Amino acid sequence: MSIEKIKLIDSLDQEFELPKTFELRSDPGGRRTQALETAFIHGAKDVSDGCFRPKIIEISGKIYATTDALFSAAWDPFQTHLIKENFRIQDKGRQIYIKRILEITKEYPSTAYANYGEISIAMLAEDPFWYAASASQKVKAITSSPTEFPHTIGGVMETFPIITIENNADNTLFTLQNITDNNRVFQIQDSGASNGTVIVINCKEGTVVRDTTNIIAVFSGLFLRLLGGRVNNFKYTGADCDITMDYYEAWI
Repeated sequence: MSIEKIKLIDSLDQEFELPKTFELRSDPGGRRTQALETAFIHGAKDVSDGCFRPKIIEISGKIYATTDALFSAAWDPFQTHLIKENFRIQDKGRQIYIKRILEITKEYPSTAYANYGEISIAMLAEDPFWYAASASQKVKAITSSPTEFPHTIGGVMETFPIITIENNADNTLFTLQNITDNNRVFQIQDSGASNGTVIVINCKEGTVVRDTTNIIAVFSGLFLRLLGGRVNNFKYTGADCDITMDYYEAWI
């Protein structure tokens, strides 16, 4: 059984594999918390927002070389990829988004007193979740309204899907609700949503577009999210359509 190498993947999907001598470590993360002392009584109350803190990812390993010059020649390809922003790291079939490099430390063979130099790279992941390397997809054909339907979502964390509505009739006002997520609901009103049009709702970027170029500004509620590791029950109210959800399973 071969061991998968750690990969750096840039915004153009160009991959760079690190040597097997490198390993990855990430801090445990956790939710943001803050306690506020309450006046005149004993105790405190939690005033945190409950969101997850950014995560620090560290990659470290050895580059085998007998001289500093050979070490530098082997190190140069790393730099080409590390100077980029907004790239991904893939490890064990999952990916995390890196905003930028925080710190790089190097120890050359001449200072390590060995036939290798050591590298340590600290990186900032503002989005602290690990995502599946490949997207998952759920499809539901709507032939009556209102309609309730379940989708089983993998992973363990919430994830924001891209929802595609392919209208099979005029659909100028519709709502989609995630009952499982405390009845979170999203509504679109669009006079141009005639039979045959396609509406794409990007719940991560917060955008709604009809037929690729028409930006829809009249919507309300909250962009939907999928709760990982459970069945998500949805309710749709509107005209006949096909609903497709593309998403990446997520882990902390």
